[in-house]
Amino acid sequence: MASTPEELALDLSRASVQAQEQSANQLREKATTVLSAASIVVPVAAVAAGNGPTVAAVPFAVAALAYVLCVRKCGSALLPRGVTVGILGGELLEAATTSDADLRQTQAAAARYLDDGYRHNQAIIEAASQRLARAIYLLTTEILAVIVALVVTIVS
Repeated sequence: MASTPEELALDLSRASVQAQEQSANQLREKATTVLSAASIVVPVAAVAAGNGPTVAAVPFAVAALAYVLCVRKCGSALLPRGVTVGILGGELLEAATTSDADLRQTQAAAARYLDDGYRHNQAIIEAASQRLARAIYLLTTEILAVIVALVVTIVS
């Protein structure tokens, strides 16, 4: 348990960054799941394109385009750029030593640094989340286009 406000601030900042890391990991897991589901178009399109009528090529083309765009969105959600992962203890120690900071000042500085990193990362995570939402819309488009193409193939 924290015994000073600075320790409490540091503990809270550290917990916030860890919670944010868990959210980012969950986002990556969801992007991987969407990407796996989107991969259905490749084998279905390959089989149907060889055996289906020419008119079925249009919805398969829509499905293929949705797949490509979905992969791109999932990839950018899986690999966000510019994420700050924490604080380097050696750099903090050097800054504290050169500025003659005491423990409380060092803890307060670390808490501020972590808070800044959290705010920076939050924008990146929100953008990745929006990309994942778009990927889900594209997955829906892909699945609907594959269904239309399969119905056209079966009816023909």
